[in-house]
Amino acid sequence: MARGGKPAPRPKKSTTKRPRRPESRGRESEVSQPEAERTEGDFFINKRPLPEGPPELLAPAGSKASWAAAVMNGADAVYVGLNNFSARTYADNFSLAEMKAVIAESHKEGVRVYVAFNSLIKEGELGQAFKLLATCAAFGPDALIIQDLGLARLAARHFPAIERHASTLTAVHSLPGLITLQNAGFSQAVLARELAFDEVQALSNHSPIDVEIFVHGALCFSFSGLCLMSSFLGGRSALRGGCTQPCRRTYQRGSQKAAFFSTTDLAAAPYLNELRRLPISTFKIEGRMKGPDYVGRVVKAYRMLLDAPDAEWPYALAEAENILAEAPGRRTTGGPLAAEVEGALAPLSATTSGLKIGFMEAGGQVTLERPVAVNDRLRLQLRAGEESAGFNLKTISFNGESVDKAPAGSAVILGGPNVPDQKGMLFKVSSGGEERAILASPLVKAVKAVAEKTALPAPKSLPPELKPQRGDARSPAADPVRQGFWVWLDRAEDMREIGDFEARRIIIPLNVPNVRHVRHNRRRLKDFWEKIVWSLPPLIFHRQQNILNRELGGLIESNFRDFLISNIGHINMVQRAAREKGDVKIWGDHRLGVLNHLSEEALADLGLTGLTFSLESDGEIFKSLWRQPATAKRLLYLYGHPALFTARYPLDNRKVAIVSPKGEKFRINQEGEATIVTSDKAVFMTHLLKMGPLSGAAGCIIDLRGEAHPGQKLRELKKSLSGGRGGPGSPFNFKRTLL
Repeated sequence: MARGGKPAPRPKKSTTKRPRRPESRGRESEVSQPEAERTEGDFFINKRPLPEGPPELLAPAGSKASWAAAVMNGADAVYVGLNNFSARTYADNFSLAEMKAVIAESHKEGVRVYVAFNSLIKEGELGQAFKLLATCAAFGPDALIIQDLGLARLAARHFPAIERHASTLTAVHSLPGLITLQNAGFSQAVLARELAFDEVQALSNHSPIDVEIFVHGALCFSFSGLCLMSSFLGGRSALRGGCTQPCRRTYQRGSQKAAFFSTTDLAAAPYLNELRRLPISTFKIEGRMKGPDYVGRVVKAYRMLLDAPDAEWPYALAEAENILAEAPGRRTTGGPLAAEVEGALAPLSATTSGLKIGFMEAGGQVTLERPVAVNDRLRLQLRAGEESAGFNLKTISFNGESVDKAPAGSAVILGGPNVPDQKGMLFKVSSGGEERAILASPLVKAVKAVAEKTALPAPKSLPPELKPQRGDARSPAADPVRQGFWVWLDRAEDMREIGDFEARRIIIPLNVPNVRHVRHNRRRLKDFWEKIVWSLPPLIFHRQQNILNRELGGLIESNFRDFLISNIGHINMVQRAAREKGDVKIWGDHRLGVLNHLSEEALADLGLTGLTFSLESDGEIFKSLWRQPATAKRLLYLYGHPALFTARYPLDNRKVAIVSPKGEKFRINQEGEATIVTSDKAVFMTHLLKMGPLSGAAGCIIDLRGEAHPGQKLRELKKSLSGGRGGPGSPFNFKRTLL
């Protein structure tokens, strides 16, 4: 915002994709390609040309004030969400009338609008989601940001003119993933936030679709799209916007107490001069739950950096970092982007997002490190991982007098109805004064005026694919248990330990030791050979693709035909390895997030033989999917210790439990390049055993990874399951509603 609270002058821009000019500033030279990129075989075939012009600057708009702050400070585009299905449940978001107004007023300012429909959709929500999508599509958004492949399928069928951008929640971190997204009809993808610079470089240089990266904002401990911790603990799904941030909490491990999973915020400003030389379409700022002071400052800083000529870059960076230092947030690092993987963890530092303004004593006494004003939004951190609810500051007492604001260095008493009478570090979350000024701006007034006059169109009738259906002859129903058990082991040598348990399939992680053991013991394993299903690791970065491609090709040549995947990028990897070597069967595990039948259809069209329903499914979701005709074979995850966090950050994986304040115990393991956090308490979906025949049933998964004695555990489970009984364990969300 310009001085005096007036909108900063800025040129009008077309709301269509801008022409890309080769002579654009900051792109005169080309970054050399890493050696790994030149040895990736046919995955890296044609180098993507540099776009004309600078990348688009995309800003968060979780409220009218934040939207206006983004527009005033030079955002090229904003991303906004409705009150449903936007993966940010706790943001203010927008009503349909406000959405229409925001799109119209943004376009007047030359700013594009991307609508976030990036939540996973339950089967019973498809009708509501379609009607919201239809109404929103009539307003003319420039793109939809989508995670759920079923919703993407609806959008492609009924609103094909609107671009579809794949959310970072699709966890795409490889070129095969980008190819799969292209095959699914996406024109742009938000890359995973956990990528290093050379990985972003390799993907952007060769992606078949436009790529978008985050350059500023919060990081999660778990890979986006692969976090089940919040859902497991209380039914609030991170994939549906309800995350309760369990990674920010304090845990006990041995004698140490810390927020082991807490990360710093990402700040890519120091690396932007190199990033803007890559063929990246969009630089994205995280923060739809942030206030306008944060959004305005961050947008202003990155606008300055994107527009700075090379000769002025050092000066622009210094000024931009001064601006960013006043944006409420956590301590920042370059994170994985700067190869600061370990440094991005901050277990002993402040976990609250905001500007620290001092240590508050009981009674509201604090010596200010930064100025505060009445109506500022504050939050007290009692200790790392534990904080009070946010509160609005109502009174400031300085030297016995009531004042509206106080400068740094002042010893004051802060008051208000919700000020906690406790000690702790005090943070300013947002500036009440700045928010009031922006809410009084012409931009916000225009949105309110348009919204008040908006008459919404009549709801669109549901398309045929959303009408109630029942099973048909193509997908006969069967008892999942009678279809057999798929036993998932850590090591190939454990196959002989499972004894006389008649497993229909045996799932083994695809890694060098397991492949070597199977090949060297073919005769001894002859009874298991045709049962083996190879599971791909959840994280496969471009340096590992060559090794994995060779292993895949060798296994297929050895007549292995079944592969279990956990990321949509694996589909293309397996398909490429199988070219001219015979047909393969690709099975999806629970991490593909299937909560509705359209997602199942989309994955089947992409090449899956079968899939596993999402572990997050509640009882109502299971019941509604049970009745739908199957378009792919269906597996049920019956027992195991699934990954709750799947991270790239290294943690000490010694056999010492991490314990929550409620006594919940968690373990650290490794799966390929991934750090895996699992619960000591097993998931045991015994209620699924009582639901009767399932359309397209292919069997039930018993996951024994992490078990010290898989054979013994299998015998215990066999005894529990005899006669249709279950055993102790968590039903996950079956007995509660998935939020």
